[in-house]
Amino acid sequence: MGMCDGIEHNEMFSLPTVSLASGFRVRACTYSFFAVLIIVIAVYYLFLLSNGTLQIIAPEAMDKVFNSMLEHLLRGEFTVDREAIGFEAFTRDGETYAYFGVFPALLRLLAMPFTDIAQASLARLSCVTAVVVFVILQLRMLLIVHDSLPAGSRMPAYLAVMVAATILSGPQLYILGSAAIYHEAILWSAALAAAFNLVVLRAAFGGGLRTRDLATLAALAGLALITRPSIGAALYLGTVLLVGWLAWRRHGADRRERPLNLSAALGDASVALPFAILGLMAAVAGTINFARWGNPFVFADFNDYFWFQQHPEFIAVLHNYGEFNLGRIWIGALYYATGIPYFLKTVQPFAGFLASRVAGVEAPPFTPLLTNPLTVLLAAIGIYRLWWKPDLTGERLAILRLALVGNALAVFLVFAAMMLVMRYRFDFAPFMTLASLVGYRSVAIAAAGAGPQRCRQLRIIVAGLCIVGILGSHYVLLVHKVWSFAVPIEVRLALFPFAPFARPAFQPGSGIAGPPAR
Repeated sequence: MGMCDGIEHNEMFSLPTVSLASGFRVRACTYSFFAVLIIVIAVYYLFLLSNGTLQIIAPEAMDKVFNSMLEHLLRGEFTVDREAIGFEAFTRDGETYAYFGVFPALLRLLAMPFTDIAQASLARLSCVTAVVVFVILQLRMLLIVHDSLPAGSRMPAYLAVMVAATILSGPQLYILGSAAIYHEAILWSAALAAAFNLVVLRAAFGGGLRTRDLATLAALAGLALITRPSIGAALYLGTVLLVGWLAWRRHGADRRERPLNLSAALGDASVALPFAILGLMAAVAGTINFARWGNPFVFADFNDYFWFQQHPEFIAVLHNYGEFNLGRIWIGALYYATGIPYFLKTVQPFAGFLASRVAGVEAPPFTPLLTNPLTVLLAAIGIYRLWWKPDLTGERLAILRLALVGNALAVFLVFAAMMLVMRYRFDFAPFMTLASLVGYRSVAIAAAGAGPQRCRQLRIIVAGLCIVGILGSHYVLLVHKVWSFAVPIEVRLALFPFAPFARPAFQPGSGIAGPPAR
């Protein structure tokens, strides 16, 4: 970052030792710079989310659901108030439930001493906090990877571009269309996944996985499971793979002659503690599921979903193909990569094919090549480097591979889901971020060995992709606001001239102006 005392690379977390006094000044300068940067980021995100008003306490779509959930939880109930949940209600045995995870509700405990939790509008504050935490963790991961580079490969220009892309492009930007209830759970699950990947990267480029690292991974996976199950399942898989790999390394010393010493492995705190935490958090999630749906392994029973009950065609998709179906993966991949299924959903014979297999295809359609092309390119390079031509070896390579496999589960779950929804793109963030950081490291090392002309060309390409992502993400945010039912109608009308193709958002019966797709 090189902003203080001529330091050319980031020294926020590992400062050079020059002298005690100068080192203290550099550290203070760097911390001050990042503190100001974080405040600026928070204000800018609030500006976008609040439609320019900068009001952090303001009503949002169904913003009383988590308030109601917390009140009921404190009474030992897993229900919610019917008037709070509205058309998102699940009704079973005369009681009203929500399928949203309880973690965002539990966070409201922090606000209870200061406000009437039943009436407070806290969704916007929660969403801004979550997205800022997410971005801070993303930047911290970037700095870990940057500082792991050989000294000659730490190029300030590339780091600056990556910082700009992290802050100003990607799903963390265009999800700021509103602080509707759907976004709050997604943002907090993304923040938990970013913390998970931070621990992974710190272990991979530091001292390896320690007992407290594995316990932290297990705790983050458990919290994600009671926030958003798709991310929770991915983090659970990643934790199990990493703990299992460590147990095999430690207790299967001569793997060609004898198998894993299971008793010794289970007696190892590095194995037993994270598995105990995973089991405890799974029991918590199972208890919540059982209280809601009568089955500890079910996170939502869409047969009881009010919105589906008003649309028999959705119930037919659920019964014929299930909530997740491997046969949908290619459809989901096409939607999230190109947006094409959205355009085909009213064109025969594709319309009939999609309607029989997918319960909803949400606007706006777009491609990540518009909103975060740099991340996509670097992620592709990172995957190639991890599996086909690794430039990392040993423990580092194994940790990153296993964590990436775990993160990939969320991607496949989203591809196979019965709804194709814009905000679900955020579930790709853990996988894409981890892969792209590996790609960034490889590109930085390669660039250091290139000639001046090649370096200049690479800088132009990288900067160009970053600019495209920033502009594309802001435009998709604008279109998202025009299309979203959760945005005040006066804001949508004001932005409509900049996205005239979004006219269906204002047509009754279009299915877009009403309740959004799941």
